[in-house]
Amino acid sequence: MAKIIFLLRHAQSAGKQSGQRDYDRLLTPQGEVEARTNGKKISDGNYFPDLILCSGAARTRKTLELFYEFKQLLNEKIQFREDLYDAAMTHLLDIIQGLPDDVNKVMLIGHNPGISLLASDLSTRIVDMSTCQLVGYEFQVDSWLDIDSCGKEILNIK
Repeated sequence: MAKIIFLLRHAQSAGKQSGQRDYDRLLTPQGEVEARTNGKKISDGNYFPDLILCSGAARTRKTLELFYEFKQLLNEKIQFREDLYDAAMTHLLDIIQGLPDDVNKVMLIGHNPGISLLASDLSTRIVDMSTCQLVGYEFQVDSWLDIDSCGKEILNIK
């Protein structure tokens, strides 16, 4: 069975306000539109993951909420993870390779530069993900441990 990885960079976020932690930055109104629009683009497709791994930062949580506002999400399918915030590409890959094999489609929602570096590592090209860009890669493997570079790109929504 194939394993599919969807990578979603958070939507456009506001600049850091005085006294505000970067972790707490919110989406701009344009970012909210991006998330809704791109979520709607896949709402009828076969792109619904078995598991969603989302950074705990405010802007990634809001991106997830707006991206899937057209579908009902089961809370047990979502994991908010602090270690996805500002994570290195190698850490993101370690997380993916550590997934249970009964999960076949996973979505990781995170931040640059890690998310773009991971997309590039899983692809055959350099990927510089824009805000709210969604890419998907398919691998013909049975175990997440066997995921490496050069997956087949099956989705790219900017």
